[in-house]
Amino acid sequence: MTRPERFPDFFLVGAPRCGTTALSRYLADHPQVCFSRPKEPHYFALLAPDASLDDLETAYLSRHFAHHHAGHRAIGEGSVSYLYSPHAVERILGVNPDARFIAILRNPLEMLPSYHLRMLFVLCEDVADFAAAWRLQDMRARGQHVPRHCVDARLLLYREVARYGVQIERLYRVAGRERCHVVLFDELARDPASVYRQVLQFVGVDDDGRTSFKRRFPSRIYRYRWLQVLLYAARSRRAHAVDTLQRGARARPWPGRCQSLVKRLARWNRSERRPAPLDDAMRATLRAAFTDDVALLTRLLGRDLQHWLGDVTGATPRDGRNTP
Repeated sequence: MTRPERFPDFFLVGAPRCGTTALSRYLADHPQVCFSRPKEPHYFALLAPDASLDDLETAYLSRHFAHHHAGHRAIGEGSVSYLYSPHAVERILGVNPDARFIAILRNPLEMLPSYHLRMLFVLCEDVADFAAAWRLQDMRARGQHVPRHCVDARLLLYREVARYGVQIERLYRVAGRERCHVVLFDELARDPASVYRQVLQFVGVDDDGRTSFKRRFPSRIYRYRWLQVLLYAARSRRAHAVDTLQRGARARPWPGRCQSLVKRLARWNRSERRPAPLDDAMRATLRAAFTDDVALLTRLLGRDLQHWLGDVTGATPRDGRNTP
């Protein structure tokens, strides 16, 4: 496929609940960066195999990068599904062989409870207990017990979503290590300015001198499910169109009153909630599930990450309430 104009140069590919929202907002504020609106189109994870160049233009570029102008030196987007989608990176490189990829990784014992709560919030998940949802993974991989509003059952395969070692190994193999930049969540939380400057250098834009870095993006849940369905349930079942009323209000030039009403309803219907702490049995389950993968990631990054797994009876993981 021929590379069209204004196609992204870089992709913030994940992982979910690892600070990608914070970093994407920093980048979207940079005067030389055109960042997708909204942050996560998920186009290449849900792309139909026979999608054409016209489809790419109408369903992706014109919808999410209409704000691009000549002053932008880099174009990017932040679909976290690309890291664990087997073919998304290959599809991207088929259009832009020089594309660059940024990944942020977090201790899976911290990330997964937060991710599960996020899936509940956006209606992809309907099982409130994380341990119970974990036990459903094999059935959901076969298409069973998938919530009606979930656009892709792969979102609920929690084990696969957090297998960073396998994902980064595949990303390095497909894209090349030199076109990949990996950040650890703890680094972003501890020193966002340094991480931000490194990312700017990686994507090829100037340092804008930013000194303010908002770090609090708390987990949320809804007040009323019926209103959440109205706001967040997919409006289309086309493979590449994950449209919702709430996304449409941000992405399209709707009349001001309508857009404002949707935003006010979305804000009113959400409330902050910490992920439920893991009990000892679930911590042991996750530790066993990710021991080999964390070892693989340690070798790939040359960083000792064994402390992620910790002691099965150790402290409850941080909930991310005051971090990106």
